Amino acid sequence: MIEKTVYSLSQLARSIQKVMNAHCSKVVWLKAEIVKLNYYSKSGHCYPALVEKKDGKVIAEMRGNIWKDTFENINVKFRKVLKEELKDDMTVVLQGSVTYHPVHGLALNILDIDPEFTLGELAREKALTLEKLKNEGIIHANKEKDLPLLPKTIAVISIDSSKGYQDFLSVINTNSWGYKFHHLLFPAILQGDRAVSTISEQLEKISHFTHVFDAVAIIRGGGGEIGLSCFDDLSLARKIATFPIPVLTGIGHSTNETVSEMVSYQSFITPTKIAEFLLQKFHDFAVPVQQASEKITKEVNWLFRDQKSGLQESARLFNSLSIRALDRNKANLEEVSRSLLSGSKELFRSKTTELNLLEKDLLQATKTPFKEAIQKLHFSEEKLRLLSPENVLKRGYSITRQDGKALRDAREADPEKALEISLYKGKIISRIEKTEK
Repeated sequence: MIEKTVYSLSQLARSIQKVMNAHCSKVVWLKAEIVKLNYYSKSGHCYPALVEKKDGKVIAEMRGNIWKDTFENINVKFRKVLKEELKDDMTVVLQGSVTYHPVHGLALNILDIDPEFTLGELAREKALTLEKLKNEGIIHANKEKDLPLLPKTIAVISIDSSKGYQDFLSVINTNSWGYKFHHLLFPAILQGDRAVSTISEQLEKISHFTHVFDAVAIIRGGGGEIGLSCFDDLSLARKIATFPIPVLTGIGHSTNETVSEMVSYQSFITPTKIAEFLLQKFHDFAVPVQQASEKITKEVNWLFRDQKSGLQESARLFNSLSIRALDRNKANLEEVSRSLLSGSKELFRSKTTELNLLEKDLLQATKTPFKEAIQKLHFSEEKLRLLSPENVLKRGYSITRQDGKALRDAREADPEKALEISLYKGKIISRIEKTEK
């Protein structure tokens, strides 16, 4: 029986370490994505989790080591080039070599990271996004929206704890002119992987209330190129470009304008500048109104003084002329009154004589027709009396009725019903034996 050779785990690990160090210690440049930096402030070292993705799936993964001094040197370069330190969710080109440790396992010892590549990668993605928006014909769509003359109702996308948001509120709410704005916060994450989705979700909510809001303000309190990379995202830029009301952006102090800022109605370097812009809109409206009000008041006061002076002069002239006119007209009126009184008396006497003569002629002319009319009336009265039903019945005539209806034709009578015969004195109820035409 062959005796087994048994090695300890540490022996195997040291053998792997020896092979790795002998054949894989070459320093190379690699492209990878830092999923999580894993920085330990106590030691100053960090152990980034590195991955490579294809079609959204991880196809390679490895742990890295960046020792304290190296990490500090890398951050100095990143701050100089990108205005931001190394952090999670960055695609980088790094220099390093593969190492193996019996306890800690396989790792990539990172010696350097090129910030220029990361900056170039961002610029390439940004240029591609801009080209797509231009091809879709929407890159200037939001700039063509109408901002009201007085934009007073603002939907704000930010974080309540953001200094930029607090600065915006301070300027808006404490302006010395007393201009009043209505603003509502729609909280969103403004950095990292979730920034695009949360900002887009809040824009979608606001889109249902565009009849309420005059504009949208996206506010972020500063940051470097990497922190702002989410604002170069195509889907977010497209949503801002096609938003139905103006979008104002104030997302940091970066000198390199993001795509979202480019497609927005207007971009500002800080949230405070957005607030000042809104106040200036009110000021541009209020100052001319105030100046016009003062000018109108001045002109009206001058007009009143001028008209008052003219009115007083006219009143004095009118008073003088009216007194003289009254004196002349009073004398004329007295003369006319005397003449009218004398003429009216003579006219009254003449008309009285004419009326007396007309009265006599009228009485004489109406006597004969009146007598003739009375005689005709008496004759008509006598004729009506002779033709009355009572006198007709006296002469032997009668009225035959059936069911209260006077009969004029024998055919109208119903043989089954009784007849009522009215005489001058009394009534007779009879039955029908037969009828003849």
